[in-house]
Amino acid sequence: MRLVGAGVVVGSGVSALQLFGPTRVYARVRIKTRAHEEERDVEGESVFALPFNASHVAVHWEGNHDALVQVAFDTGAGFGVASTVLHDEVGEHKNDGRTYGAVMSAGSASAVRIIADRPLPRLRVLAMVDGERTVTHETGGGVLAAPNMPAVISRAGWGCDESLMTWPPEFHPIQKLITHHTATQNRDPDPAATIRSIYYYHAVTQTWGDIGYNFLVDESGRIYEGRYSRPYPAGTYPTGEDAIGQGVTGAHALQFNSGTVGIALLGTLTTQDTTVAGRSGIEKILAWKASTHAIDPKGSNRYTNPVTGARTTFANIAGHRDVNATECPGGVFYQNLPTARSDVAAIISGTPSPSPTAAPSPTPTPKPSPKPTPRPSPTPSDGGGGNH
Repeated sequence: MRLVGAGVVVGSGVSALQLFGPTRVYARVRIKTRAHEEERDVEGESVFALPFNASHVAVHWEGNHDALVQVAFDTGAGFGVASTVLHDEVGEHKNDGRTYGAVMSAGSASAVRIIADRPLPRLRVLAMVDGERTVTHETGGGVLAAPNMPAVISRAGWGCDESLMTWPPEFHPIQKLITHHTATQNRDPDPAATIRSIYYYHAVTQTWGDIGYNFLVDESGRIYEGRYSRPYPAGTYPTGEDAIGQGVTGAHALQFNSGTVGIALLGTLTTQDTTVAGRSGIEKILAWKASTHAIDPKGSNRYTNPVTGARTTFANIAGHRDVNATECPGGVFYQNLPTARSDVAAIISGTPSPSPTAAPSPTPTPKPSPKPTPRPSPTPSDGGGGNH
């Protein structure tokens, strides 16, 4: 690592970008994702050799939404144990006839083995790894954060390649907060790299033009800026809002993108909850957004889509499955969501949280995905993730 100016430490990974003291010099990092995508029809089993060692891989195929697809990676000592491909929750709403698997950590894989329980036409393997890294510096004033706003790692802080962002921001008053999980690896050794891979997958492969979520939270409780909203002065935390406090429209929930904030926990929370730190991180950003926009964290108010005019009532702090037919944000986290709502209310009121440790992780009871009330067809201006 090396010191820049008086107070920026520059090294590899987000944790090496630290602001401390009254510095006026800030580092901005851009990490270009090196990507390779190959397509073929798969029957039974197929091996894809990669042109570089990949840190992350995503697979998607034509139709066959319920196919059992497993992936094994060769990281130098032969193929490891195969893992089942989960569905990407944003890709689920693409509605282009393809099934999108979630981004998977691949170690440093030189080859990918695909195992499918049925023939899969036009299966594509997307391999990704960090490429060229550019560090620039700028001076700036101001404070690091507004009162009560939690620390947020900016897009520059996690190395976002802004050249991939093609979606023009739209803004609406914030009515609801919707929680997600990314269905990626738990105990992630490099969450920033995973976010860069999700960003590429959403923005380029799925053609949303940007990452779907407004914010993401890793298992250490760090909060990351997701969807682009506007440039912010150096040294200030990004709010995901325009200058008058309206929230940028994300691409995280079909027909419920406009006027909502999508916050995703990194990991798969189907059979386990997030970590203590992860819960603390998402509760902090939920509490700040709820208090700033006069949202009752324990209430259920009417939501009106500002683009389509569709109306419905659901929890103000909701899970993705409350509005779309999906397993997101994972069965265990969803069961503990009432505890999170109470914790958020306690944070806002200044009362110490009654649950300083992680909520228990009950074994989820299998149940069919909810079937939301049919909504009007989305319009082209109502966000992404099914609302584009």
